[in-house]
Amino acid sequence: MAKKLGSDYRLFVQSATPTTFNQPAGQGNLTINRSKAFSSSATKDTEGVDTQTPGLRTLSITQAIVPDLPDASGYTRMETLDKSNASEVYQIRKKPFATGDVVFECLMYTALDNTGLEQGSSVSAGVQLQPAANPTVDALT
Repeated sequence: MAKKLGSDYRLFVQSATPTTFNQPAGQGNLTINRSKAFSSSATKDTEGVDTQTPGLRTLSITQAIVPDLPDASGYTRMETLDKSNASEVYQIRKKPFATGDVVFECLMYTALDNTGLEQGSSVSAGVQLQPAANPTVDALT
């Protein structure tokens, strides 16, 4: 069985021009987190084991970036979205990264969280994306 390669998937952000997407330069590790919340279904008479029932999923995407500036349509666009708290459409595309290669698309909020300023290393940044709506394309599950 063939293995998938993480480097065959990249993040794209929609530009100010609808339906135009740009790839932020300097992308590193891309992680999609899909945790599921559980709630207790135990009662007093089921003493000993706290049984659980599944609830909603929590979806988030983290992208490690070593910003390659200037990148007005990529990283700088994400900085603007972070500061304005505006939501925007993000895509994940598989190689060869054309318009028809979208495997994930969702309206999301942008948060620039960690900035690495280590001596002797390139400046790095962490981007976290949280959904503002349900994904319209989700072929990664």
